[in-house]
Amino acid sequence: MKRVILAVLLASAGLMAAGDTVSLDNGAKRYMQKCAVCHGPKADKTPITKMKPIAGMKAEKVARILVNYQNDADNNDLRISHGYSQEMVNATVYLSQKDIDDIALYVSSLK
Repeated sequence: MKRVILAVLLASAGLMAAGDTVSLDNGAKRYMQKCAVCHGPKADKTPITKMKPIAGMKAEKVARILVNYQNDADNNDLRISHGYSQEMVNATVYLSQKDIDDIALYVSSLK
């Protein structure tokens, strides 16, 4: 019985690792489609002055920012730290939650 449980745990860990790879692949693909034009292919560019590049930003923060833009946060919304951007609203409007999570994971993996 212990061997069966151990085998199931190892198989689950392998699937989770494979799932992370798929998420990074999807995140990279969706990032290139939606974000790279302004933030650069390696997320090391900034579309506005005095903004830090997003490469390496914590995934939770990236996801939160994307969701806030997706919800069409207005210009006075404090959840948007660097200001309102219609381009960001347009880029996020059709993203699924999985796409947002995958993009956030991908951006956080960049250095």
